[in-house]
Amino acid sequence: MSFSRKSVRRVVLYCVLIVGLVFFLFPVFWSITSSFKGPQEILRLPPSFLPDELTNTANYAEVFRRTPFLRFMINSVLLCCTTVVISLFFSSLAGFGFAKYRFPFKEILFFGIIGVLMVPFHSVAVPLFIHLQRLRLVDTFAGLALPLMISAFGVLLMREGVSTIPDDYLDAARLDGCSEFRIYRTVILPMVKPSLAALAIIKFMWTWNEFFWPLLVITTPSKATVTLGISYFTNVHFREYHLIMPAAVLSMVPLFLLFIVLRKWMIEALSGAGLK
Repeated sequence: MSFSRKSVRRVVLYCVLIVGLVFFLFPVFWSITSSFKGPQEILRLPPSFLPDELTNTANYAEVFRRTPFLRFMINSVLLCCTTVVISLFFSSLAGFGFAKYRFPFKEILFFGIIGVLMVPFHSVAVPLFIHLQRLRLVDTFAGLALPLMISAFGVLLMREGVSTIPDDYLDAARLDGCSEFRIYRTVILPMVKPSLAALAIIKFMWTWNEFFWPLLVITTPSKATVTLGISYFTNVHFREYHLIMPAAVLSMVPLFLLFIVLRKWMIEALSGAGLK
């Protein structure tokens, strides 16, 4: 009887996981198949799951012909790489400080940083834009990247990762004459690689999918990011879904490649956080 109950629970669990997998993968499948459909085919009722021609790549060619989409991809990659590297540095450094040092008002400062997570970015976007306008950074790469470089979530994640490192490693390094920054560089960073990988993927994904801030700051089309470039296929009167879909599929490729490269460390970080 006990074995039967375990089997039923396992079957139910697998069914739930399969339904969840289908639920999350269906939009991706629909985007990929729709990217090969023509303008009339994509609006056909009832809709068809598969295109009439699986080898129809005219939509992809049209995306690059109508817009400098490769330039949009390069802009997004440069923006994401810059913000991810700087965010990893400051988040890990702040996480190291909050996890391993004692200083006045430490908890108050940390909870103040966590409180930033509860403030919607849209509520501070206008003041940020006004400051950038005074600094003449509107429609520049620096103005686009500066607000995205610091991550309160990154500080929280890195603090949790660094707190799992025993203090004995740090004390041994101090006895060997290591400076505090050298301890951070040679002891802390190698031991929190899973947390760094998880933060890199999350930060890259958030920055890559950011639309509101580039829409507010960027006015020159050649400086647009991928998400802003996709919006160029829409206007007041109609949306060109046969071009939006291939552009969306192309925008997903870097995210999949990044996850494939860093999936090992991300899974390790998430499983470690769950066990803790």
